[in-house]
Amino acid sequence: MTASKIDLTVITNTWQRPKHLACLLRQLRTQSLGNLRIEHLVVSDGPDVTSAALVEPTLSRFLSLPEHRGCFGVAAKDFGIEQAGGEYVCFWDDDNIYEPHALTTAYAAAFGFDIGIVRTEHWSVTHRRYLTLPREWTGQVRPGDIDTMCLCVRTQLARRVPWDREPRKRGMDHRWLSRLMEHQPRVNYVPLVVGRHLTF
Repeated sequence: MTASKIDLTVITNTWQRPKHLACLLRQLRTQSLGNLRIEHLVVSDGPDVTSAALVEPTLSRFLSLPEHRGCFGVAAKDFGIEQAGGEYVCFWDDDNIYEPHALTTAYAAAFGFDIGIVRTEHWSVTHRRYLTLPREWTGQVRPGDIDTMCLCVRTQLARRVPWDREPRKRGMDHRWLSRLMEHQPRVNYVPLVVGRHLTF
């Protein structure tokens, strides 16, 4: 993809979860991309020979941090953003299930804006069922109402706001979006569900 412009960089942070990663790589092959030009970066949060072997025969690119950092993979996400060649970035965690239209929907939501927000189904331990997030978008970021897979962000903006600022606190997704919102981005919300967050 280096010879032509990349529209969207898909970043997957992973570490020693080969079953999850194999499932995600299969899902990527079923995406209905149309004319959307993507690259997929699999960023391992530390050395991971098995994941590297899974990625090697695909069109995805494998990157690795020199040592395991933990903290929900935020260092791996930041490294993926640094390496991204697309105008926009989105995050495909390896424990999610994605609809075939997920990438085109996320990109369409963001195109011409700084942030595109779409929806996902997320398991609620409290309610013991899947809830659709965000419930609505009012311009205010609410804890527990956003997931990483809901966001597609202009790469230039994403590079200004590192994930690894408060790495040990829970709720990283809404904290990152809150920090993005401090830059007064143009945001577009498309209330379409692109996938489901799974618990294994």
